[in-house]
Amino acid sequence: MCIQTIILRLFCFTLIGIAYPSVSYGLETSPIPFIGDQLDYKIDLSGDQSLYHLLKKEIIRQRQTNRRLRQFSRRDKHARYESQLLTDRLYAEGYYTAQVTSSLRDDHILYRVEPGPVYRVNDISFKLPKNIALPQQLIKIIPGDPLRAEVVLAGKKALTDYISSNYCLYRINTEYRVLVDHQTQSAQITFNVADSPTVRFGTISFTGLRSVDESYLRARLPISEGECFRRTHIDSARLTLIQTNLLVSVSANVSLPDDDLVPIEFTVVERYHRTISTGVGFQSDEGFGISAGWEHRNLGGNAQKLTIDSHIAENSQALTSSLTLPHFHRNNQSLTLFADLEREDTDAFESKTGALGAELSRQLTRNLKGLMGAELAFSRVEGDGLEDDFALLSLPLSLEYDRRNDALDPRTGWVAAGRVQPFWDIYNTETTFLKSTLAASAYISIDDFYWRPTIAMRGALGSISGADRDQVPANIRFYAGGGGSVRGYSFQSLGPLTDGEPDGGLSFTELSIEMRLRWGQHWGGVVFLDGGFAYEDTLPDIGKDLLWSAGLGIRYYTSFAPIRFDIGIPLDKRDGIDDDFQIYISIGQAF
Repeated sequence: MCIQTIILRLFCFTLIGIAYPSVSYGLETSPIPFIGDQLDYKIDLSGDQSLYHLLKKEIIRQRQTNRRLRQFSRRDKHARYESQLLTDRLYAEGYYTAQVTSSLRDDHILYRVEPGPVYRVNDISFKLPKNIALPQQLIKIIPGDPLRAEVVLAGKKALTDYISSNYCLYRINTEYRVLVDHQTQSAQITFNVADSPTVRFGTISFTGLRSVDESYLRARLPISEGECFRRTHIDSARLTLIQTNLLVSVSANVSLPDDDLVPIEFTVVERYHRTISTGVGFQSDEGFGISAGWEHRNLGGNAQKLTIDSHIAENSQALTSSLTLPHFHRNNQSLTLFADLEREDTDAFESKTGALGAELSRQLTRNLKGLMGAELAFSRVEGDGLEDDFALLSLPLSLEYDRRNDALDPRTGWVAAGRVQPFWDIYNTETTFLKSTLAASAYISIDDFYWRPTIAMRGALGSISGADRDQVPANIRFYAGGGGSVRGYSFQSLGPLTDGEPDGGLSFTELSIEMRLRWGQHWGGVVFLDGGFAYEDTLPDIGKDLLWSAGLGIRYYTSFAPIRFDIGIPLDKRDGIDDDFQIYISIGQAF
């Protein structure tokens, strides 16, 4: 059996194994992390059988997250402690006479559960300051409901949030009291809000600043003197100051009210504003690459960021610089000025490029970001046996909608981005074309299953219109294949070829799916399937002529991003063109 078939079958078996775990795990067993041992269980439940799945989930959750439970090496101690955890869970659901006993069997623990009757809410009352009025149905509890701890705590939070959003109290102290009547199996709930004066924000001051301009921080604050005093706004102000990326810590000293005004003093500690970074990577089709960079995040005292990066690899060298002006004319907008020098020497082309430009980006909503810019790039490109000089003026426009939980190691959510970039050649004004791309990725994690799997999917396509392929510079065309594209194939090799060398295309399609697994705190693995191709025509033949690859990878998770090691195998290997496998080492997930 060839290695390509083995990889593909392993990928399919992994999908099946994650999607359909063993019957014993789903019904009555669950692993406990004793070394070399698995501690199974069974639940003998009398009464309300709907509690069975709740108790099973509670055991799974406790065994995954409860560190004390993991420390027991004796089964009897483990069983007694887990019995108490199940009892507490039943209490939280309103079963205040529940009893859980445990007994050891040869190969499992038997839990006998007698939940008893569910206690219900009999009456709800409020003790509030005279100036506070509540809307009806703010608390989602009515007489006759089960006395569930989660609902009572949610009611307390709803009460606190409402008062915090609608009143200017100096201090919000919300409590609740539950009186349980075991004879009637019912309870009375009383929510109490303590008296507190109505106040406004007073003077706002800073201590601890060294090089950061105070006026810059003050302009970022979501609070101002004379506004309604709300402690949640102080928390928002602290977060806003931390997000400037200029401060290590921010603490707020809230003084006592003085004539209905509350002075606020922010004590800050500035971070080091200069950073030197280095990196190294390896891809078997491109060789080793090293990078180094220097960054100043507070160049003029107002968080202006100057970045200089260099990258040296066997087939490319680059020196890039950028100056970012945050909050350019408005809080959610930044202006970036950049200048780049790059040399590329690939199988497809050899180019030397110098570019400069500006980009204006704006956070349109919490998840939606827009960008517009202008760029002028001078390049000398040798490809297709010809050498040409270009002076390309372009105006990129892009939109990105990002709902990922983490940009470097996403486990949930999705992201979609589109970009259009018209080009004009100043040296040859008849050469104009439009380059468009669209890409999307989605991530689904199942933390209740073994190895906490994440299914990651990606699709991308692009098109260049308005010019023939020969009129488009070789370094602007689309290529597929390589570590950031279709792993297992050489860099830029998926597309039209002339004497075995890539020509590039006017369109492309790429598809990827990964199964990411994690074990322990730092280690994980992936099984992946990639496909893609670059086409001669302006529009891609979606799904047609795609060349596929599969592979395996190892991940080592650090505090900031995973380090990845992937091996890709071409499933549609072309004789004399493709190698048996490709290796990739870098930082961050593949997508």
